[in-house]
Amino acid sequence: MPCFMCSKCFVIENTATSNYWNLKEGEPQLCSACDPAIGVWHGRFEKKSAIGCLLGSDGFLYSKEEEDKGDLNWRKENQGLTLTSIKAEK
Repeated sequence: MPCFMCSKCFVIENTATSNYWNLKEGEPQLCSACDPAIGVWHGRFEKKSAIGCLLGSDGFLYSKEEEDKGDLNWRKENQGLTLTSIKAEK
């Protein structure tokens, strides 16, 4: 399942463990803990910061390892996927 960055606390969240697929356009993408309708971390995986991940132009998160192994090359070449490194604010 694809992962995204919570727009409130900046952790990595999975689309299947949140209300991601119920969002209307323009609504914030919230992890289960930040979403008032859920309000608790699901515990299916460790809560980790998205800092250091790569944000794809499709809105999903990718790892540096995927990039380094070439796993994203086809999508970059054929679907126009672009990646931006998520860095901590100064």
